[in-house]
Amino acid sequence: MKRSLLWAALLAVPTVAASEDIADTDTVIVTSTRYEQPLSSALSPVVVITGEEIRRMQATSFADIVRTLPGIQVSMNGGRGQQTKAQIRGGNATDTLFLVNGVKLNTPYDGATYLERIPVSQIERIEYIRGVRASVYGSQASAAVINIITRPGFDESQILARASYGTHRNRKGSVSFKQAIGDNGELKLAAGTEKERGYNVHPVPGQNDGDRHGFQGTSFMADYQHRLGPVTLFGDVSWLKTKSQFDTSSDDPMWGSYHEYDMNQYENWAVELGGRYSGDIYRTGLSLNLQRTDDFEQIQLNPFREGKTDNTPIYLRTLGLEWTNELALADIFTLGGGLEIRQDRILKKSKVYYEHLNPEHPKINNTGAYLLGQVDVEGFQAELAGRYDHSNQYGAHFTYQGGLGLRFFDDYKASIRFGTSFRAPTFMELYYPYMGSHDLKPETSDSLEAMIQGDHKFLNWRISLFNNHYRDRIVYYYETYSFKNISHASVSGIEAELGFEVAGVKNTFSAGYRDPRDRTNHTDIPYVSPRDFKWNLSGRVGDFDLSASFLAFSSRSAGAGARRLGGYGLLNLGVGYSITDNFKIQAKADNILDKRYETARGFPCPEATFTAGFEFSY
Repeated sequence: MKRSLLWAALLAVPTVAASEDIADTDTVIVTSTRYEQPLSSALSPVVVITGEEIRRMQATSFADIVRTLPGIQVSMNGGRGQQTKAQIRGGNATDTLFLVNGVKLNTPYDGATYLERIPVSQIERIEYIRGVRASVYGSQASAAVINIITRPGFDESQILARASYGTHRNRKGSVSFKQAIGDNGELKLAAGTEKERGYNVHPVPGQNDGDRHGFQGTSFMADYQHRLGPVTLFGDVSWLKTKSQFDTSSDDPMWGSYHEYDMNQYENWAVELGGRYSGDIYRTGLSLNLQRTDDFEQIQLNPFREGKTDNTPIYLRTLGLEWTNELALADIFTLGGGLEIRQDRILKKSKVYYEHLNPEHPKINNTGAYLLGQVDVEGFQAELAGRYDHSNQYGAHFTYQGGLGLRFFDDYKASIRFGTSFRAPTFMELYYPYMGSHDLKPETSDSLEAMIQGDHKFLNWRISLFNNHYRDRIVYYYETYSFKNISHASVSGIEAELGFEVAGVKNTFSAGYRDPRDRTNHTDIPYVSPRDFKWNLSGRVGDFDLSASFLAFSSRSAGAGARRLGGYGLLNLGVGYSITDNFKIQAKADNILDKRYETARGFPCPEATFTAGFEFSY
């Protein structure tokens, strides 16, 4: 009873997330429509986080950033480098579309984005938009879109070097270089490396006592832009390689007791080339992107075979072409549209537990075309979009979305939005040996949302209501060890946000309640906390940078017949001191209350960890 009253009190406080200033109408975003627009014109709730705010946060991983945002729950299989996914508004990890500079990041193998593989040192800003955007981006944009922008603006010059050392022998260093080249060019180079000894992320007493599961990663990127009047040409290349040790040891009497030590090795190359034209009333852009991904598990210690073995090598190749357009008419009407062509290919040498996948369609080709219209006149806003997708795997699909917004009394805005979305089955769900099904249908969903917000001089607040109804939801059935479609599932909820600034220090709060239900079996959707509360502080006082966060999540289901996972609260503190204008020392404590908790059963998350380092900028 006391816990219920506590959560009710927290939810009664309207709330915002991490580092957003809702009233900042000069902020420009690109993710909502694929083209630049003022933040104030977006009908959906948007959060923008800058690189400066990320550095003040002293984020050691991408998960450190996104877990502070409203509506997001991060699931980790242990510590740094372990499998980490984001669930937004009670959905699956596959319901959120992740982008890097507008290019899809979700892996075509299982549809998820693994947060532990995203290098923080390359990020210039993050745009986070909640709500359905499938009519603009296609498959997987049913819960939210998160766009990670690594490309700087023009006329920026900076050298930034950072290094830190922390608990579990975490050693991390990065350097980035931004330089204006003449009057029309902009070059960015960035590189980073990290290594951690780790701890036992899956302790099985009597089987793997004393084991440690570490992580190491290396990343590099190069980006160049050049202006030729109204035309801008750009190109970038990025490379990432990670190694994560993990453990599948068991003391289960059904499966037997054994000690197995594993390693995941991941390597990704990505290249993008393109250009864009910006005129007075017409803008267009064309880009080509290629990705090469090698992702495989290697058994280091195998109780059943001698020596190291690669049992699950997955080799993916992706080719994408995007053409976007926007036409502004009479200053009140904007018409946008575009074409996307994408091919995801899995190579024949890919295996799962030593067996070939044997896909019916080793190349999944998808072509999508969309049209988006927006009206903004005298405080009234309207939006309507539609998109047609055709795939050689699942045929044709049409999605649409729309919304109305009204600004009133200068400081207030209300909006209502609706839309449909879909998610195509992945290679894993279709072709995984004995578990995949060639007959899986794409998931479809309907979404309805309403929002009201107030933007005042010292105080900003927002309340959002949403309901997402899913059909043919793709789930994994442990009873039959296979992927299947279920008829109906839904998630409805409320999110409240509040932000204010005092003496240069931002305080932002968010609270949420959601009801994730499997309507077919009348059960809770596993691993989703129905309630959460978040407080974030960020600012500069004199020569000191300050950051703090408190993140609380309620208990959640762990599946039919399993004991619920307990709720938890995390307090994180960080401080930086500028010795000179160019040199800063930093220290951070995560989970300072030393809370023991799990987001996946059997995989304890890190207890209290401490990090110290420095930052040099010029």
